[in-house]
Amino acid sequence: MDWIRENKPLAAILGVIVVGSLALGYLLFDAWNVYSETKEGYLGLGGQVAGLKGSQLAPTEANLKAKQDAVKEYENLVTTLGKTVLFLQPKVAPVNDIEFQEKLKTKISDIRKAVQSKMQLPAEFAFGFDDYTHTLPTSAAAATELMDYLEAIDELMKLFLNSGVLSVDLLERSKLPVEASKAATQGNNNAGIRGQVASNILEKRQISVVLTLDQGPLQLLISRLTSPSDMPYFTSLRLLRIENQLQDGPLHSEVRLPEPAVKVEGGAAQAEEAPSDEIKPPDPATPDAVSVFGNELLKVRLEIDLVKFLDAAAGITAQTPAGR
Repeated sequence: MDWIRENKPLAAILGVIVVGSLALGYLLFDAWNVYSETKEGYLGLGGQVAGLKGSQLAPTEANLKAKQDAVKEYENLVTTLGKTVLFLQPKVAPVNDIEFQEKLKTKISDIRKAVQSKMQLPAEFAFGFDDYTHTLPTSAAAATELMDYLEAIDELMKLFLNSGVLSVDLLERSKLPVEASKAATQGNNNAGIRGQVASNILEKRQISVVLTLDQGPLQLLISRLTSPSDMPYFTSLRLLRIENQLQDGPLHSEVRLPEPAVKVEGGAAQAEEAPSDEIKPPDPATPDAVSVFGNELLKVRLEIDLVKFLDAAAGITAQTPAGR
């Protein structure tokens, strides 16, 4: 301290030098960090550029030819798929308006005879074609399209029956484009369901049903819905909503235990059995509990798209704009 007091100018100069050295050291350290980060970024960018130049997607003649070959192969596969689905799709023979109405009435009678007590149907069940039980289609072309639609719904009803559905409570269908003018003049009772034309390749016809069934038949129905051996028409499950048939549990007074079994012989209760050396199992004990939940049925709403592939599906690639 005495030296600083005696040499104040020199001490001030030394202090300035020390502070300046520290400041320069900090600036040098910060500049080195910036340089290191910039260098790493540059090297990384250079590696990415080199990788792009050497990748398989580089714009070279070989890669262009490989892409053209891959696109051509894809087009061939898509065209083959389109022809295949048209081949697998059930064919419909042309019918006129009178023939369609007769076949509709015949199918209504046949399905009622087939279900009998196995499956309940609505009182006025007509496969969703109620209007055509007393009126005719507008043209022969419309009758043929409606016949195709009717055959698909008929197969769907057979699938319900074979899967163990107990009741078809409601069945609605979307209108076909050929019915548009008729629906506009006469009104549409199920306007909430509309036909969906996804493209000029396929057409979706929506079926909405409410079913009463058990859990096992529901699982069987869902699995069979997309099985070609059980459902020859192409289908897509759009909506599945499941509710218990009973929303509230039973009251305590409604729960009854089963009565104990009483052996009766000759019109009177058998009090005692004759002595015997035969070993017999004891009679089952009287149940002391019953199932309260889990025995109720299910109410299920299904919205199913019947997918019809149009003739244009056989030439899908021919419709693709050039350059894609």
